[in-house]
Amino acid sequence: MVEAVRKRPIRLWVAVVINVLVGLISLGFLAFLVTSARVPAALHPSVTTLAWAVCTAGFLIVASIVALLGKPYGRYIMLLAAVVFYGALIAQNVVALNGPYAALGQGAGAKLAANLVRTSLELAINLWALLSLKTRKYFNGAAVAPNHSFQRTRCARR
Repeated sequence: MVEAVRKRPIRLWVAVVINVLVGLISLGFLAFLVTSARVPAALHPSVTTLAWAVCTAGFLIVASIVALLGKPYGRYIMLLAAVVFYGALIAQNVVALNGPYAALGQGAGAKLAANLVRTSLELAINLWALLSLKTRKYFNGAAVAPNHSFQRTRCARR
């Protein structure tokens, strides 16, 4: 009997890569926002806002890496991190869309709507990757056996 190799699902890789890249981009933008002389002082985030943003982005990165390592609790932590990070962005975009976004400039409504859709898709990718049967088997430690349906049907005909 050949033992199947425990392999990470590709959907998990996709979600982890997206989360790590988005988290790193967020941290990079926050560093730019705080350190750049080109940003007016009125636009600098408060200490609380900065701490929240750094913690959620860092949590998203760390939780994604823990999930990729295959820890049994990793998918739930990654799911929590994705819901917190992307959920906060979705809520922020919904509030901005419902407010007077005309003050933000021409085309701000379309940009906010596009950002809302993109963020919702990122959250949906995480849900798809972390709640699927393949991923559940991976995190439960069950090896995903190859599909031998062709051989089964061929043997059944004999």
